[in-house]
Amino acid sequence: MDNFYLNLAVYKLEEELKALQNPPCDCEFKYGRPMKGHGWQPTSTANLVRWMAEHILKNSPPGENAAAWHY
Repeated sequence: MDNFYLNLAVYKLEEELKALQNPPCDCEFKYGRPMKGHGWQPTSTANLVRWMAEHILKNSPPGENAAAWHY
């Protein structure tokens, strides 16, 4: 149980997103059960940013100069 009961809303959000059909939701939920509180994340912030950057590159529009996004 999250210390602010926010987990209940997240479970509902997951349920709603997984039900999407057009387009389907390609999301992933990971929970820090049983005793991880609000703000828990399964990886470091650096890895999270790397995963997000990979996702953006993979889904960039055709013909987009994605190299311009790398600083």
